[in-house]
Amino acid sequence: MKIYISADIEGITGITHWDETEKSKSDYQKFAKQMTDEVKAACEGAIKAGAKEIWIKDAHDTGRNIIAAELPQKIKLVRGWSEHPYLMVQELDESFDALLMIGYHSFGSSSSNPLSHTLNSRTLNYIKLNGEYTSEFLIHGYAAATMGVPVVFVSGDEGICKEA
Repeated sequence: MKIYISADIEGITGITHWDETEKSKSDYQKFAKQMTDEVKAACEGAIKAGAKEIWIKDAHDTGRNIIAAELPQKIKLVRGWSEHPYLMVQELDESFDALLMIGYHSFGSSSSNPLSHTLNSRTLNYIKLNGEYTSEFLIHGYAAATMGVPVVFVSGDEGICKEA
């Protein structure tokens, strides 16, 4: 079984302020470690379920937040960004059996998370698709669906878990 994990930080356990997501701020290291721990737990669960290959996309900001040395061996960690339109699932293709989304958060302008946004909080307040507010979970879940890859797990804030 081949698994793709996309990880963001704003829905990680305990995050409540933008400063906790920014490398230049004092609390960042604590939450980068928490992000790593949650991704590691997802990897361990996938391995126990029979995964033979796991790709992880570090999908927050620079794409350089997950502590690679703390992950199980033989994991492919994708850091940084390409120009691919699938963004937070940029390497996902039909060869994957499942997509897991870790640390996802509510859509932009949602009241369920003070860090809610969709894609870029600096330039966009929200995105609507067919008149409905759209989350990163929904956008990337639709991308996965076009390739026949099911989303089998989502973790994050209360709003995104209700949406899922």
